[in-house]
Amino acid sequence: MKKFLEALMLIIIIFTTGCNNTTVNDKKNNSTYSPDIDKSVNLQIMTTDKLTYSIVKTIVKTKHTVNYMFKDRESEVNFKFTYDSLNNISKKDLFIYTGSSYEPWIDSFIEKLNKNKVSIINSSRGAKLLSYKSPLKYANIEVSQNPYYFMDIDNYKVMLLNIKNSIEDKDPKNRSFYEKNFSDELKKLSSYEKELKTIDNNLSNYTFLTLNERLNYFINYNDLNMLDIDSSSDNTILPVDTEERKAIESKLNKYVVFIYTDNSELKNNYTIIKDHNMKTAKIKLFDGTESYEDVIKYNINVLKKIYEPE
Repeated sequence: MKKFLEALMLIIIIFTTGCNNTTVNDKKNNSTYSPDIDKSVNLQIMTTDKLTYSIVKTIVKTKHTVNYMFKDRESEVNFKFTYDSLNNISKKDLFIYTGSSYEPWIDSFIEKLNKNKVSIINSSRGAKLLSYKSPLKYANIEVSQNPYYFMDIDNYKVMLLNIKNSIEDKDPKNRSFYEKNFSDELKKLSSYEKELKTIDNNLSNYTFLTLNERLNYFINYNDLNMLDIDSSSDNTILPVDTEERKAIESKLNKYVVFIYTDNSELKNNYTIIKDHNMKTAKIKLFDGTESYEDVIKYNINVLKKIYEPE
């Protein structure tokens, strides 16, 4: 009788444990599953701008204290750091910047930081970077790397991964929470990537022109057929030189699209666009004022309008 009761108890324990494991696994496989959060750690995280700030928030949501240094691009590029700014950042747990020369002054800034407490994260580490045709100058700093690497979705994923890993290193107890937020973002991106592949196929007969090197990552990722041109002195598509102009015009077919980011580019080329019956497409750059997802959706709709009947 005793052996029978012991066997019965063993069966009950195994059955109960199995049910509990099934319940836990079902929860984890559920897209609405939310891991328990350990609130004992509150990291002080500083980012350089809204762009990096918005990506950090994608990973941490409302957890931790996250701030950014600059409200606009002009103040970020022209930043002259002081002892107070260095001291302020040195007191943080994490300092996360965009990298790839997006902050032209970053190397000398990091060199002077007190690193006893703060961990410094370059979000661009591991991304596939491009160079400008000609280096840009900001005061006495020369920039040769094109910093808009995040316009390539694969590079944006690298950025996400770097940020996620840096936060997990500081707060390992909440790893499952950050992993889920990271996974959710990748799932969203996956649907847009599939849609972009379909769009790219529909644009295979089109030739694209641009004066804006900030779009190079976007162009490469979407495999757009670009006609390589150099901006003329008045920032127009076609050069003043007659022979060079004819050489470019000979390559233009009826499926030509001028892509741009700023309305001034469109204004400067209005006559050329009209004379060659070009289509136009204004591409939005991600800068953190909108979510990355919203920027992708906007640009997808812009690309669709090129070939879809009006």
